[in-house]
Amino acid sequence: MTAQQHQARHTPLRLQVRRASGLDRNPLCRPVDRTRSRMALALPLVLALLVAVGAVVAVLVFRVETQAEQRTASHRHAVTATTVGPAVTDDSRAGGTRAHAPARWVYPVGPGNGAVQVSLGTPVGSTVAIHLDDSGLPAAGARTTGAVLSDAALLGTGTAVGLVSLALTGHAVHAHSLDRRAERSWEPDWERVEPGWSQRR
Repeated sequence: MTAQQHQARHTPLRLQVRRASGLDRNPLCRPVDRTRSRMALALPLVLALLVAVGAVVAVLVFRVETQAEQRTASHRHAVTATTVGPAVTDDSRAGGTRAHAPARWVYPVGPGNGAVQVSLGTPVGSTVAIHLDDSGLPAAGARTTGAVLSDAALLGTGTAVGLVSLALTGHAVHAHSLDRRAERSWEPDWERVEPGWSQRR
């Protein structure tokens, strides 16, 4: 880290505000220094805004998904099925615990039968709670509020993290560019300011 970089990163807030607003009349304060101060003051505000965007995304996703699950729930009907055959694993790997079994059930449109999800080892004749759609066929039930909330929070957090990462990367690249520009212009700027600074003629 150069002396200029160290000084820029440890400039008091009051001086950062004066520089950013153009009120710092110090002849050694260059345009690049004012730009640095504006960046330093803007970064926390930008990051806070991006975090807020992530929160808004989470809220919107939660509302949309909740409405979708409510529509799904209105077309799902909980019934009790009875298994009529052994459970067969759904996982080809040894030790799989997910399975399905043939089962029968009764629904207002008439009796039904088919494969239902069960735990491996479920004996024949066991009762299993399932959901049917309006036509009486097995269907996935609506997700719980907790599941919807978890998905919304995950998406909102991912959005915020992604935006903040992009902002920090852009800030770092811009800051590095300013540092290089400041180093290149330091000697010419000093030659312009030094005679008046030192009263040398």
